[in-house]
Amino acid sequence: MTLTFFKNLFQDLGRQPLRTVLTLSGVVWGTFAVVLLLAFGDGLGKNQRKVMHGMGDGIVIAWPGRTTMPYKGFNKGRVIRITPPEVEALAGRVDGIRQVSPEFIERRSIRYKKEEFNNSVRGVNVAYEKMRNTIPQSGRWLDDDDLEFKRRVCFLGSGIAADLFHDEKPVGKEIFIEGIPFIVVGVMIEKEQDSNYSGMRDKYSLFIPWTTFSALYGNKYVGNFIFQPYNPENAGVVIERVRQYLGEKIGFDPKDQDGMFVWDFTEFEKSMNVFFLAFNIFLGLIGAFTLLVGGVGVASIMMVVVEERTREIGIKLAVGAKRRVILTQFFAESLSIILLGGLIGFSLAVLLLDALPVEKIKDYVGIPQINPMVGVLTILILLAIGTLSGFIPARRAASTDPIVALRS
Repeated sequence: MTLTFFKNLFQDLGRQPLRTVLTLSGVVWGTFAVVLLLAFGDGLGKNQRKVMHGMGDGIVIAWPGRTTMPYKGFNKGRVIRITPPEVEALAGRVDGIRQVSPEFIERRSIRYKKEEFNNSVRGVNVAYEKMRNTIPQSGRWLDDDDLEFKRRVCFLGSGIAADLFHDEKPVGKEIFIEGIPFIVVGVMIEKEQDSNYSGMRDKYSLFIPWTTFSALYGNKYVGNFIFQPYNPENAGVVIERVRQYLGEKIGFDPKDQDGMFVWDFTEFEKSMNVFFLAFNIFLGLIGAFTLLVGGVGVASIMMVVVEERTREIGIKLAVGAKRRVILTQFFAESLSIILLGGLIGFSLAVLLLDALPVEKIKDYVGIPQINPMVGVLTILILLAIGTLSGFIPARRAASTDPIVALRS
């Protein structure tokens, strides 16, 4: 039975080679387009999420501002100032905060031997590492003793480390920040980050204890601070608690958005996830419509096949073949053509993705790859198109009047 089925299938395909090639090419191109669009969409989404996590994981960034509302006897227009100890106290005073760090950011002259650059120097604490993903590739991050004793130690971003030291190993070496010696205790991993909220990107920044920063440069009030809620889903609630606490302690209306400007990175990340989900759906629909054109071609060729085999269908019905057998036969032939073209298109897409110069494009569109979800979606689309394109010809074949068919 199976052998006869495939024999009939290939005989039908072989009767009109040009027609068959044109029909299969539509399915091949449609499948090729679906796979490539979904693979590139998935790669781009993953790349953007990776870049976003270069900024941090589930963090909220706050900047003290200037009031625009009077509050408890204070006139509007007052500059809000927050000290680092007040920032660090938030973790114990406000429910829902996992960890927090003050941050000073200024451009400073950084020198090692004959190399000198004017890059961002950030004064932070120990918790900053986990929140901002400033993970060491070599050496270590800042520790509690560094902050307590105001040590002149620094942690280098990978970019500034390469610019200063070239082929030398930075850890343990002495560099100068504004002429003051610092010991390099660690170098950050190479991480992707397309922007920063203030100062240079992390790979070109240098990190020192905030206590050392304050002692050397006289900064008493933070430029901004970062905190991480225990549950990112409750970030909005935690932000309101922080506003309420600092408003009562420092003296500004918690409803005054300009008194403390807040960037909820968790909300931004949710928006980006929704965007890329919609983007991938859009790409999938484009590919599906392209494949639908190929499906129409398959339906057309099967209608012609039904016409050519009308007498055969009539004989089968006359000798007792059931209509559902005829329906199944022609439906299976249509689906086989779709799957054959899909297999060829899928294989061509895989070969193209393997041949792409990934290293040259990954910084722009990520790494396009066929993950299990892409494969499953492609198969589902093929089956859907195959069902639509095969049902009408198969139903027409099954509804053939055997007497009329034998007379033709």
